[in-house]
Amino acid sequence: MRKLLSWVDSRYGVIARDTVIAALVAWLSVQEAFTSSFGLLYYGPVAIAVAVAGSLPLAVRSLFPRSVVLATSLLMILDGVFTPLLFAVYTLGARRGNTRDTWLVAAWALVVMLVPWWPGFQLRFRSTLDVNDFFLSFLLETVLIGFPLLIGLWVWQRRQLIISLRDRASQAERQRDLLAAKAVADERARIARELHDVVAHRVSLLTVQAGAVSLSSNRELADFAEGVRQNGAAAMEELREMLSVLRREDGDIDAPKHPQPTLAAARALIDEATAAGQHVRAELPASLPEVPGSTARAVYWLLHESLVNTAKHAPGAEISVSLRDFDGRLEVRVVNTAAPPRSVPAPPKSGFGLIGMRERVALSGGVLSAGPRPQGGFEVAATFPKEPR
Repeated sequence: MRKLLSWVDSRYGVIARDTVIAALVAWLSVQEAFTSSFGLLYYGPVAIAVAVAGSLPLAVRSLFPRSVVLATSLLMILDGVFTPLLFAVYTLGARRGNTRDTWLVAAWALVVMLVPWWPGFQLRFRSTLDVNDFFLSFLLETVLIGFPLLIGLWVWQRRQLIISLRDRASQAERQRDLLAAKAVADERARIARELHDVVAHRVSLLTVQAGAVSLSSNRELADFAEGVRQNGAAAMEELREMLSVLRREDGDIDAPKHPQPTLAAARALIDEATAAGQHVRAELPASLPEVPGSTARAVYWLLHESLVNTAKHAPGAEISVSLRDFDGRLEVRVVNTAAPPRSVPAPPKSGFGLIGMRERVALSGGVLSAGPRPQGGFEVAATFPKEPR
């Protein structure tokens, strides 16, 4: 139904509609020519042909409204038929609007209606002018021409109003989108400032302090501090990239310097955790399988989050990491034992780590299970498809 309405409003739909109206008006014009006492032509085959031919231009009245008014006014002069002229005057107002040309052409149509055209190519005027008859005739013809003209002008004005309202609505939507984009940019800039003022300052201070301790004569303590310093420096580099992404507008900066994580990066992540003092036992295949990029990133961040959570909530626990490739699937398991007793209170849990892991695994088409083990500790297991989704 919607397609039909859109076709009716299209150019070809308007022409088809006007063609049907022109055929109907042509039939009425033939009847009117038979009964009308005006017109330069006597009723006969020629008058009938002129009535039909003079009505056919109504088929293109929406495209050439002024020309159609002139053509139908000629029909009025020859046959005394005024119905096509009324349709043409309406279309003139609806298509051309309140312009000087519209009023001039409408005035010509009124003159054609007022002049008494008689058969035999004669113009007959009474020897004595009856003012009352002239005034009544003038009033009647003015109403006949003015009424369709005013309706056409109203239609034109309404169409212009709708166009104006649509433009205003479109402009309001664009302005709303700009304000929303500005609000997002302002919020990103605010978050970037807070991250820089709070997190970056603390990490920088931690890195500087670890660098000072790495100069200690105690070799074990110096190595541990150097590892802390390197991790802090890497965190600062990633934090700077995150801040640049938050502060940028789309397309303002290049892509991040670090490549996207891969399974090889996941192996390096385990080595870094071991170097940082975590007790990690890894069971990885000698040749890492080929997996989609989304799966590799999900595996990397799953291992990253699991190792970080273990370091925070179970320091000193034994960690087992396994990666198995079987039956077209990739299985990743991270298991840690219960943490030994400690005097330092555990940091508060946010609950967002597991949520983030579930979302990443789900986006890559995998399934995640995570929870405490009956014998103590925690287990995270995920299964990924090796083929892209």
